[in-house]
Amino acid sequence: MPVYNCTAIDNQGAISRTTVVAENESAAATSVMAKGLTVLAVAEVEQVGGVTAADLLRRIGIVRLREVTLFLRMLAALLGSGITITEAMAVLHEQTLNRRFKYILGEVKQQIEGGVALSDALGRFPRIFPETAVQMIRAGELGGIIEDVLHTLVAYMEKRAALKKMLIRSFTYPSIVLVVAIVVVAFLVVFVIPRFALLLRGASLPWNTQFLLDLADFLTKNAAAILISLAGAIGGLVVLFAVRETRHHIDRFKIHIPIVGPIAKLSVIVRFTRTLGSLLASGITLVEALESTRNTLANQAARNAIDRAVERVLGGESLSAVLKGSGLFTSLMLSMVRIGEQSGKMDSQVLLVADIYEQQLEDRINWMSTMIEPVLIITLAGIVGFVAWALVAGMLAMYTL
Repeated sequence: MPVYNCTAIDNQGAISRTTVVAENESAAATSVMAKGLTVLAVAEVEQVGGVTAADLLRRIGIVRLREVTLFLRMLAALLGSGITITEAMAVLHEQTLNRRFKYILGEVKQQIEGGVALSDALGRFPRIFPETAVQMIRAGELGGIIEDVLHTLVAYMEKRAALKKMLIRSFTYPSIVLVVAIVVVAFLVVFVIPRFALLLRGASLPWNTQFLLDLADFLTKNAAAILISLAGAIGGLVVLFAVRETRHHIDRFKIHIPIVGPIAKLSVIVRFTRTLGSLLASGITLVEALESTRNTLANQAARNAIDRAVERVLGGESLSAVLKGSGLFTSLMLSMVRIGEQSGKMDSQVLLVADIYEQQLEDRINWMSTMIEPVLIITLAGIVGFVAWALVAGMLAMYTL
């Protein structure tokens, strides 16, 4: 919408100037008069077609989740102290150091001063403020409990960030060891083994030495074909994951893989229950909460199950009965959801499920890390040891001859 600069005068004769976002000049003037001011002049701000270097610098950068969480926590504290939303946004905009986040808060502040609701202003930046946060804030605005909702939202975002950090941490070390193993094998095949092959050529070699030389020769001669095949396989996987139907089957199969499967299943349950409970606690209806929760899930099979649940819940069926047929959720979770439906305390019941399974998820991740780390180290040591053994055995065979 257009932006207008408005000049107005109050009852004491003090002149003030403000910026208003409105559909037209009349709407801008009405917005100013609603504050008890007399409008003197309204002028539309000219929009410059090009983007200046300063504007570009303000708009680029990364806004981290912890910065958004801190902003929401401070906003709740400021609103709790009794100041208005406009004054709170002015304070937070002034103290923000992140250049891009400062620009975004400036835009939000300008929208609010123009009479736009906080949820609608934040909703203009979906990459910064998730849909779940916008929905919860909108529910708080409608119910007049914005401060309580912000505290609930901050707790939800902190729990979600902790879960994400825990999952990333669990796969970081195994990934590093795997990359190191690949680099070591590539170095041995490309640089070490070919030099020994020149010395051992023509001799009667032990099986392990001959196998190592043949393998290195095969990999060296067919490196281009292997790399092309590997790139094609990766591209095929990307395409498969991009197709919704295929992704559904892959994500459904993923939860049945030993060791990794239970972690994938628990992470889906924790994220689903945590988000759903937080939304319901904010006063959002069950159907709207399910639709918003669906967008936070990465598992396509779970997303499809939630889509079916929304349709059947609208038809009058209970959520626990609908989710039971998906096969993605545990009996404990379904029982807690059923109890929540019967008691009218769905939000507290699903949040309790989230707390229970979050601890189980953390234990599973710690157990997986404990099991995988030594296996990877032993595997890497075994590869290097086999190469060393084969080369030494070949050199001893030549020395014997």
